[in-house]
Amino acid sequence: MRRFHFIDEPSLEIPTHFHMLCEVMLFKKIKGQVGIDGQSIELNDNSLVFVPSLAMHEMEMQGEEREFSLLQFQRYLYSELALLDVASQLEKPLVLQLNDQQAGYLHSQFAWLENVDNNNDGRNLAHSLLRTLFLFLAGQQSRCQFSTEKNATVLKENKGLAKIIPLLHHLENHQTLNLSLQQAADICGMSRYHFSRVFKSLFAQNYKDYLLKRKINTAVAMLSDSKQSITQIAYACEFSDSAYFCAKFKQVMGMSPGQFRQSTQTVLSFG
Repeated sequence: MRRFHFIDEPSLEIPTHFHMLCEVMLFKKIKGQVGIDGQSIELNDNSLVFVPSLAMHEMEMQGEEREFSLLQFQRYLYSELALLDVASQLEKPLVLQLNDQQAGYLHSQFAWLENVDNNNDGRNLAHSLLRTLFLFLAGQQSRCQFSTEKNATVLKENKGLAKIIPLLHHLENHQTLNLSLQQAADICGMSRYHFSRVFKSLFAQNYKDYLLKRKINTAVAMLSDSKQSITQIAYACEFSDSAYFCAKFKQVMGMSPGQFRQSTQTVLSFG
């Protein structure tokens, strides 16, 4: 889990993407919009967003101050937490505008999660807190602001997405950020032309731009969670040199890697 706090930073647009991880975002301070599976909802202070695995989503963050926590996890965590009986209720996206009582409770839960010790006792406490969080999310599906006809299940049945999933699995399993267009098309069993058309129809961007943003996302995690130098991170993310990395990072994120590192706070990871 990571916590972010930006003050007087440019607005940030996160383009359409999906991934294998589920994620929960709890916003303390925010102005903007989130789009999930083609539906867009306004974000305000004390908004809670849950994005299930494989759900297409994008986001625009505005406002002078943005403060939020991000929890990403794999679905097997439901089994670890003995929550398989409610896992089906966590297959749909969820965006909530929390009331003051709910917001206070969840902000406290997240703060506790961020600060528990990384030992057996701490992990047991973290699992208890996570279990409570997921039960809350499952219980709030009746308040979901998304149409029940448009949910993650519909997305998973999309034939175009089904063709691209082998590539996503390959990128995750091999931890590589550099695959040529031809290599990606071969993994998906398509011609370069067909792959390019399907990919752009799903992501509203070409494959090259997607790879760049994937590299930047990896760099964001490393800047937040490690003490490696910017040069080390540039090479780890398979950029040719640190100057090119810094230029592309600023192009996507609106700030330099150094500025981003200064504006984030690293917290303990679970799951």
